[in-house]
Amino acid sequence: MLMKNKNFLEGLVVFSVMTGILLPVRLFFVTYISTEWFGSFGIISTISVTMIILTKKEKLGRFGKMFDSQMKKLQKGKRAKIIYGQSIIFLLILGGTIFAIEQGNSVYIDLKNQLLEEHEEFTNPEEILKKTNELKFEDWIYGLVGMFLAIFFAFPQLSAVLAVLNDSLNGWILHFYTVAFVEYLELFGILIFYKFSLSKNSLEVLDNKKSQGEII
Repeated sequence: MLMKNKNFLEGLVVFSVMTGILLPVRLFFVTYISTEWFGSFGIISTISVTMIILTKKEKLGRFGKMFDSQMKKLQKGKRAKIIYGQSIIFLLILGGTIFAIEQGNSVYIDLKNQLLEEHEEFTNPEEILKKTNELKFEDWIYGLVGMFLAIFFAFPQLSAVLAVLNDSLNGWILHFYTVAFVEYLELFGILIFYKFSLSKNSLEVLDNKKSQGEII
């Protein structure tokens, strides 16, 4: 029980510190440098990689040990499979939606305009919200299944619909999905980099042991 509480506390501390560092940097970049969230990707990644390097060199003290412990736990067993699997799935969903909206605003722009002419209610966010509230649970299930099938069998129509919905919500969908995509891409990149550095350290330890054995 004590061990679980310690792990939880360490995870909370690491999450709080990382959020306290990365979020203000991203907000500062978006507010004063560029409104494009992708533009802050390099800066955030650089900070994260620097923290990993400093942790490996034992330059971050107690926090470094907690950070190292939490990252190692994300690289093993069921937790690692869940984290990596979830990251890949979300990247595909988020990236696919971004791509579909962009295609709807460019390649399938004629289909988008046709959709707007036939369904004027799509330009009214309040009307969309009203129709959404009227949907039942089974409607959501059918809708999700239909959207999944549309990716393969009706992608132009799906792109046009998503582009229209994005415009009706003043670009909120594209903005939200872009932010989420960048966040998950960073997370996935950090996990991969840490796994690589962890494997490299393990090989170095193994080589040192072999060298010591040969000397003996």
